[in-house]
Amino acid sequence: MLKPILLLAAGSLLPLVATAQVDTVRASTLPPAQQAEKLYNSGVAKFNQKSYRAALQDFDRALAAKPDFAKAYYNRAAVRYELQEYQPAVQDYDAALKLDPASGTAYFGRGQAREALKQPAEAEQDYSKAVETNPAYAPAWYYRGALRFERGEYKAAKADFEQATKADPTYAYAWHDRASAERQLQEYPAAIQSYTRALTLQPELLPALLNRAGTKRRAGDLKGALQDYTQYLQKKQDNPIAYTNRGAARYEAADYKGAAEDFGRAIELDGAYAFAWNNRAAAFLKLEDYKKAEADASKAIALNPQYAEAYLNRGHAREMLRNPDGACQDWRKAAELGLEIGTSYAANSGCGE
Repeated sequence: MLKPILLLAAGSLLPLVATAQVDTVRASTLPPAQQAEKLYNSGVAKFNQKSYRAALQDFDRALAAKPDFAKAYYNRAAVRYELQEYQPAVQDYDAALKLDPASGTAYFGRGQAREALKQPAEAEQDYSKAVETNPAYAPAWYYRGALRFERGEYKAAKADFEQATKADPTYAYAWHDRASAERQLQEYPAAIQSYTRALTLQPELLPALLNRAGTKRRAGDLKGALQDYTQYLQKKQDNPIAYTNRGAARYEAADYKGAAEDFGRAIELDGAYAFAWNNRAAAFLKLEDYKKAEADASKAIALNPQYAEAYLNRGHAREMLRNPDGACQDWRKAAELGLEIGTSYAANSGCGE
């Protein structure tokens, strides 16, 4: 008598649970390759949402279902890189490359992980393999160029940055760093053009504006340099170096009052900036305000007791303040610290006679 009742109960419940039962059956009976693909796609979506831990779990499960899934190894490596798990990331890139040796992006990704592990030689090897595998992949050229730039190999760096800009003419950072290599090679007109190209592509790339200003200054275009410094400072007022650099350009243009004002702004932003204190001392010397020059040079020396130029400037201020002994001591100290002109000033002023 119980069987009909059970059958009836089962029949009455079936429409309510049928969908859940079917879904569960489908999910658990997918072929491993399809299950791995589904998990892989879910991992990619979570990665794009920056849900890295959840993405990692999906890629783990995808690889459990399909151990030879090269793309899953590659993407799990990318997740681990974002989580700053660099050595596991390298291991995943190794696995991806074993399955797909022609993957230029995997070489590039492993290079980035190795660079994060402070392995620049190995990183450069990977970037080289990446460009060998795919010469049109601009980031690999760019990152290899950056490593070479950091080593002072400016010609090689410039060549890499040029390749990056050929592969991707819209790559603003590559144009910027190409300009910086050209600047180091004293190719100032080319550097100015490259910085300009970077700014055309990305107008808010303010380091390019600041660096173009410095390049124009080196090229003797003080007017152009001052325009760039001013444009930069209109957009970013919290950079003491920018004020100091504009101050230096104003100093070179014989605008000593403007230079002193800029050095003062730098000091307001960073009271421990010895370079700005010394530079303002130099501007005050030109303005014949010797007491302020002495005070600023003294502050620079207090901040950096090995600052030879500050001793030299304080020596000039003390000479004009009728303190010959103090001036002689400062010039000798400047010479002792490697600034030979201090010896000349001391000799010409009769120090020690």
